[in-house]
Amino acid sequence: MKKILSQLILTIAIAAIFAACSKKEATVENKYGLSTKNNVVWWTPQDITNIIPYLAQDAHAQYAYAFIWEPLNNINIRTQELIPWLSSLAEISPDHLTYTYTMNPKVHFNDGHPFTGEDVMFSFKCVMNPKQIETTQTRGSLESLDSISYVNGDKMKVAFHLSKPYFRMDRILAGGYVPICPKHIFDPKNYTDQMSWKDIKSVNPKNPIFAKQAEEFKDPSKVRDSKMMVGTGPYFFKEWITNDHISFRKDTNYWAKNMPWGEAYPEEITIKTITDNNAAVTALKAKDIDFMDLVPAALYNQLDSTKQPFIKKDTFYYNNRSYISWNAERPLFQSKKVRWALSHLIDRDKIIKEIFKGLVKANNSAINFTQPHFDATLKPIEFNPDLAKSMLAEEGWTAGDDGILFKMIDGKKTPFHFIFSVYAGSDVVKQTALVIAEQMRKVGIQVDVTTTEWSVWIENSRTHDYDAELANIGGNADEDDPYELFHSSQAKNKGQNVYSFINPEADKLIEQFRVEFDYNKRDSLMKRFQQIVYDEMPVTPLWCQAARFAFIDRYDNVEYIRQRPCVNIPFWIVRGSGVKPVIGSPSTLPQTAAKYK
Repeated sequence: MKKILSQLILTIAIAAIFAACSKKEATVENKYGLSTKNNVVWWTPQDITNIIPYLAQDAHAQYAYAFIWEPLNNINIRTQELIPWLSSLAEISPDHLTYTYTMNPKVHFNDGHPFTGEDVMFSFKCVMNPKQIETTQTRGSLESLDSISYVNGDKMKVAFHLSKPYFRMDRILAGGYVPICPKHIFDPKNYTDQMSWKDIKSVNPKNPIFAKQAEEFKDPSKVRDSKMMVGTGPYFFKEWITNDHISFRKDTNYWAKNMPWGEAYPEEITIKTITDNNAAVTALKAKDIDFMDLVPAALYNQLDSTKQPFIKKDTFYYNNRSYISWNAERPLFQSKKVRWALSHLIDRDKIIKEIFKGLVKANNSAINFTQPHFDATLKPIEFNPDLAKSMLAEEGWTAGDDGILFKMIDGKKTPFHFIFSVYAGSDVVKQTALVIAEQMRKVGIQVDVTTTEWSVWIENSRTHDYDAELANIGGNADEDDPYELFHSSQAKNKGQNVYSFINPEADKLIEQFRVEFDYNKRDSLMKRFQQIVYDEMPVTPLWCQAARFAFIDRYDNVEYIRQRPCVNIPFWIVRGSGVKPVIGSPSTLPQTAAKYK
């Protein structure tokens, strides 16, 4: 009895020691009282408008839908190589005109419904429906896709047939441009079965089923209907409260949960809307949000990690560009000399120093400095008001009695007065526009800066209903294709050539670039293309922003990647939550992403 009692006392003592050690370790690990709740709260400055793929326009909406819907292939975020996923990698014919994919029989949707080639057929027909105006941008990338068929009638094997080759077609078809939506959810009436490929390829199909399919797909009542939020991805849609948050919960039956690159560790991911930047930083300090991916520069510099040691800060350059669009449909901006003069009135150095606090790098090209084919030989666009005034005078602009420049256009005295449009939710963007407007006012140009809600700003931009606008765009992590932004065909039907840049030589270069499989030849084509855009100045390139991260330091597995948003939130592991990485997963391998400086 005494022996048993002694052993019991010894056991209790050992347990107490282990408990004390565990408590001490937990205290050291979590000395700032950080939550071990297995979730991520991610800030956005604007309310998301739509997360249905093909309809989502804003960046955070596109990040959000990736939690639910997946493309045919996954991407190795470190090497940017495609990975077999919903389907095999493409079997490509020698002439590069047929891409064949075999569906993965293990894949199922969140509701348990099996995934087949019918879902692929539906998704691509939906995107390519000419009546679906919202998908104009993606259709531009799929212009050479003639039809899709089942190989020998097998709905688990799908062949894409092209009219001409395109060096990025495997990435377009399978790498994220067209996430796969379930046919049984989005097309219960089988409208797409009645849409022939001949009609799909026509500009204005007469079959009324096209209009019906487009209208039903974008029905506003479906945008937030949880019944529609069914995908193959690692998360379910949980809830959406307008102007507050949208949240997602992990699917414990996710088909790829034990696969490398299929990791999804947080139980819940919430995208929290806080329109005031200062309030967002206050929420971060209070630990009410966990992550800010583009902290305004001034606030980023003010964040003191010595006073708030539980906050981690870092920067990372990726493929994005800020620029001014000059709407060439407006008489004021139809002369390239005028566009150059306006470009000489922008003091980039001052704006970069005073507004962005040095956290952006000037850019002079239509391609970003982080990307292949960037032409570093283009001369910086200098700030030179005297040169600008001289160029404007050569174009017939003279000062009136009120000091405002004017010119006779179509027999009418026209003052140089335009509206400079910026989107709401970013104080920095508005400050930048005001500084530029003031610099132009000094030479006799009247500029009114207007702020517009994001959804309206996007619509005005796509319909060319603006004078000039300050914009920012992100691109591919690999090679950029300028077709969507600069080809003349994309100046119509809400395409992304919102400035109406029409240049036959640029069109030809872009078209040659797309069918060229030799990297060095593509490089030569893009260098010439950049020179043309530089000479014509349809947009004035400004700078590339660094992603400015600030997040609560309660996560492991945080890695920076070259594709926006430059992090992969589902990979994050909450320290102290007990969650461990999947054995053999990328999380257990060295992190090798290059950091642009």
